[in-house]
Amino acid sequence: MKWGMPVMTRSRLFCNSSIIRQNLRQYGWIGILYTLALLFILPLQLFINGDRLKEPIVIDGLFNLGMDIAAILIPFPIIAGLFLSRYIQSRRSSDLMHSLPLRRSNLLSSHMLSGLLLLLPPVWVTAAVTALVRPLKGNMYIYHGAEVWEWCLTLTVLTLFLFAFTLFVGICTGQSILQGIVVFILLMLPSVLLEIINMHFNRFLYGYVDWFGLSAVEKNVWSPPLRITNLTTDPLSGAEIWSYAFLSAVFLALSFLLYRKRQSEQAGHAMAFTYFNPLFKAGVMLCTMLVASSYFGSISRQPGWIIGWVLAGGLIGYITVEMVLRKTWQILTRRLPLEFALYSVLLGLLIYIPISGLTGYESRVPQADRVVGVFAGDNYQALMRSLEGETAPEAWKEELYSTDPKYIEAVTALHRAVVSAKPDQRKELWSEYRQTRHFMLVYQLENGRKLTRSYVIPVAGYEPELKAVMEDASYKRDRYLLTRMNGNLESFRLNYRNKTLSISDPQDVEAFTGILKREILNKSFADEISDQREKASIQLIYKPKSPESALSYSYNWNRSYKEMTAWLEQKGYADKLKITAEDVKSVELFKDVHHNAIPPRELYNAEVRLQLARSEQRTVKITDKTLIDDILLHQRKFTRQEGRTVVLIEYKKGNEEFSSLEEQDMDPALKALLP
Repeated sequence: MKWGMPVMTRSRLFCNSSIIRQNLRQYGWIGILYTLALLFILPLQLFINGDRLKEPIVIDGLFNLGMDIAAILIPFPIIAGLFLSRYIQSRRSSDLMHSLPLRRSNLLSSHMLSGLLLLLPPVWVTAAVTALVRPLKGNMYIYHGAEVWEWCLTLTVLTLFLFAFTLFVGICTGQSILQGIVVFILLMLPSVLLEIINMHFNRFLYGYVDWFGLSAVEKNVWSPPLRITNLTTDPLSGAEIWSYAFLSAVFLALSFLLYRKRQSEQAGHAMAFTYFNPLFKAGVMLCTMLVASSYFGSISRQPGWIIGWVLAGGLIGYITVEMVLRKTWQILTRRLPLEFALYSVLLGLLIYIPISGLTGYESRVPQADRVVGVFAGDNYQALMRSLEGETAPEAWKEELYSTDPKYIEAVTALHRAVVSAKPDQRKELWSEYRQTRHFMLVYQLENGRKLTRSYVIPVAGYEPELKAVMEDASYKRDRYLLTRMNGNLESFRLNYRNKTLSISDPQDVEAFTGILKREILNKSFADEISDQREKASIQLIYKPKSPESALSYSYNWNRSYKEMTAWLEQKGYADKLKITAEDVKSVELFKDVHHNAIPPRELYNAEVRLQLARSEQRTVKITDKTLIDDILLHQRKFTRQEGRTVVLIEYKKGNEEFSSLEEQDMDPALKALLP
């Protein structure tokens, strides 16, 4: 007996082998299916997911082979957690298990170890098989032991995390069905809640930057299922692996702690701990209220309607939670209205305060002397993405923020004008691009922080402020990426319609680069907002293997570019791109009026406008080649502006194009032809 006592003590302290054997017999099918599924999506794919007529493919990761790993990795640990915690969710099983002469810690550790024996060996076996078949002839992929180790470690940690989290939720709930629902909701909740909050701020917070600085992967990093779906393109980093391992340990420790305090009579109840009920109610109500405010806020901007819908959303959430907690639809009591009012007031304040004037968010404009760098433009996020690569030249990083005091003062002046008048940000109110400009303002402050805002600014009424910003060299440097016009340029490709030419002579490339830079830097505010059609588009072609070789940048040969036009004409390039009346099959024009006769959803449809004008006999065909050449010279981009002359040009190559003409650009003979 003395030799047997230590063994019995260890068994009673840590786990019970009989319970583990029973669990493995009863739920062994989970481990078997998990093993088969993992073997199918990895080792088997190495032999059947390739073309045997080709050489083996070198890969740097094992997550992008075959089917998506998320379809296997997510359900099995959760299913195992649900089944192994079933004994505390069923009243009969709970009474039976807790009547055994075993400590609760012994019971939980036995079921926990059972789950690990069901889930982790399949991962390790699959990794071992993948490593063993690496040198076989039929393997169509070349990989190393590091890739196998990365795959094994990632799946081990994620499997452990999902199982530990499911077990933890099972300790806190009293119903298996509710446990599964809560597990899924809580795993998705961080990303979903961030998205709902983002929608809420975007709808009601003036100047808020939608998902500023976050890529698709970064948005999903807070939600394990979404993060797992991105493993094919973005494997877990070392920090993420340690985070999931740490969270697994936390959830396992909390499971032991809470299980000691859980009453076995709570089996069958929604929540095993009543002090979780307020948090459960508040969480569900907050989500339903935010969804209601974001959705119905897009329908009506009237405060009364928004408050009403927010309260209705909160009521739906509150009633749903009460019915779940009580397991009945008969929930009406005397305290219910008072409790709902208390929750509504507290959560309403939580929703309202961040978008109210109390925070000063909407009116905050930094002092110019406290700004060390500023960006103003509509391409900030694209520029940030181009800087993510390690090979990004230092010049690219320097172009992002301007330290010019004059430019900083101009940007802050524009910012103050916008927050003072608060022009409506609904883009549908501004029908034409030339009527508005989108600006993202990013300030680097002297305290090391950043202040970021985003606005749609109408041109009318803000001309002086916009002119000071848009004519500055700092704005043009960022807007037109002037540092990208460097020694890595190999050629320029100019095209207009079906005509194309290339400027590839090194001397011409160097000369044209300088001309293009000067023309951009000399652009006036009027040129910036002009809707005149370009003479051609200019595409930059870079030398192979240069940092810009995988990127594509294009510019316009504008009609205001006098130096460029003269140079291209001198070199004989201009005539090769020029479109004349000889290239045109027909021209039809009409005065664009009677907008009230066009359905609202068709306001941007030029064809509908043409058919209306034809039905009212307001169109005229132009055959005079001199007039056609004049139209081609002065044509502007099509707009839906009332009173403009709209032109339909059909080219001999078969394509058609709608343009507009300003009255001051039209030849008197052309005006005389209009009905």
